[in-house]
Amino acid sequence: MTWTRNAIPRWLTTRYRSMLPKLVRPIARANRPGLPLMAIALLLAPTLAAQAQSGGQKPPPPKVPVITVETADAAVHKEYPGRTEANRHVEVRAQVDGILESREYTEGARVEKGDPLFRIDARPYEAAVHEAEADLAAARATLAAARRDWRRIDSLFDRGVASEKQRDDARSALETAQAGVKVAEAQLESAQVDLDYTTVSAPIPGIAGRRAVAAGNLIEVGDRLVSLDEIDPIQIVLSYPLDDPFADSQALNPTPDRPTPAEVVGITGPDGQPLAGKLDYRTAAIDEQTNSIRLRGVFANPGDVLRPNRYVRVRIRVATVSDAIIVPETAIGTGPEPGSTVIYVVGEDGTAQQKRVQLGPMSDQGRIVESGLSAGERLVIDGLLKVRPGAPVNPQTPSDETSG
Repeated sequence: MTWTRNAIPRWLTTRYRSMLPKLVRPIARANRPGLPLMAIALLLAPTLAAQAQSGGQKPPPPKVPVITVETADAAVHKEYPGRTEANRHVEVRAQVDGILESREYTEGARVEKGDPLFRIDARPYEAAVHEAEADLAAARATLAAARRDWRRIDSLFDRGVASEKQRDDARSALETAQAGVKVAEAQLESAQVDLDYTTVSAPIPGIAGRRAVAAGNLIEVGDRLVSLDEIDPIQIVLSYPLDDPFADSQALNPTPDRPTPAEVVGITGPDGQPLAGKLDYRTAAIDEQTNSIRLRGVFANPGDVLRPNRYVRVRIRVATVSDAIIVPETAIGTGPEPGSTVIYVVGEDGTAQQKRVQLGPMSDQGRIVESGLSAGERLVIDGLLKVRPGAPVNPQTPSDETSG
């Protein structure tokens, strides 16, 4: 079948004369016998109508969110890796010899200062206390007799009955008796201390580890019994490289008199609040292997959320920038040159203008722009893929987008 103009409806050829041959002719060439050209025309009618309506009309400028650039004070925080350590680690050791009778704590549980941990056979030390008490009683009796002798001899000496030697001997006996009482008191105190040591108590609050000696064993002075770790508060040791841009800031050079506030990132206490603390120590020497400086801080650890030897990240406020220009990350694009950064502003004529900028550190409010952008300019904060340099845009403020 041969394609002819008479096979197409008159209204279709009249209205879409210019584009119809381009669309129908290839179809007619490939048409097999028996397929009416009228059906082809009817199928193409909607497409032709849509193209006719859109032909010659430019698409509207893209809508882009825009804010007016302002200056503000910006807080700059950085995160540094660190490792937790017990605030205090104590090795509890035996201070007297004897048979270990019992363990009084639960391994791995928290103990308070003064809680009993172990008990050692106290009978030999109780006997020593009783003996020391008896020696003290005898020394006090000797002192009482020496005082009576001194008063009698001193009275006789005043009446000229006793000799000077008798008086001196009585005085010496009194002083010796007084010293004997002090020795007996010291011996009793020493015996009582040894008796008290038969109950091994926790010297600090903390988490008790596994026992080193089982009950029933004979132990000697100095034998290790258990370790205690105080973890509330807990210490965190962190480091920063020497080439850190904020290495000279006060925040990274803390002292006990001028500590640096900090907090643990991503870990909260039972109340949902971040674990806060203060850095109060900086090493004087440089770590030769990592070429870095170490810092130490003490952090609150309610609920024992952190345990020793855990790796964490610590957030520190390293600087405050006054009158800074801050932009959101979504407003920053990649420039044509390698490593370059650009943003888009809306000019007075409503077109997008590309500007190359120099970025500064990241702040809590957004990225600080050090150069290339001025206060008062209208900044495109999102949708950069829809923007072309010099092309018109339809700026929308956040309030416009909300109301729309």
